[in-house]
Amino acid sequence: MSKKIKCAIIGSGNIGTDLMIKIMRTSKNLEMGAMVGIDAKSDGLARAARLNVPVTHEGIEGLLKLPNYKDIQVVFDATSAGAHVHNNALLQRDGKKVIDLTPAAIGPFTIP
Repeated sequence: MSKKIKCAIIGSGNIGTDLMIKIMRTSKNLEMGAMVGIDAKSDGLARAARLNVPVTHEGIEGLLKLPNYKDIQVVFDATSAGAHVHNNALLQRDGKKVIDLTPAAIGPFTIP
């Protein structure tokens, strides 16, 4: 059996939380490495913590500080278009594969 790819989700709102649940329930290739948000009291971060997913409410900077950051290969960005530009620059620097889930009309459309 091949090892699953660790992923992180930036954005603990409805889109990010829904994706986390789908990955945890159905993915044969991905496993959750982190859930990232900016609101310490968000329902998505609370749910992730209950499911033993590493969490941070410190945004991209918090993700970069997580002990398992080096193991994360894929990052799904469910933030705003403006935040994605900043997040993508930092993640690309570290060789992470970034998938932008922002509902904007730039780039190819993808449905996870």
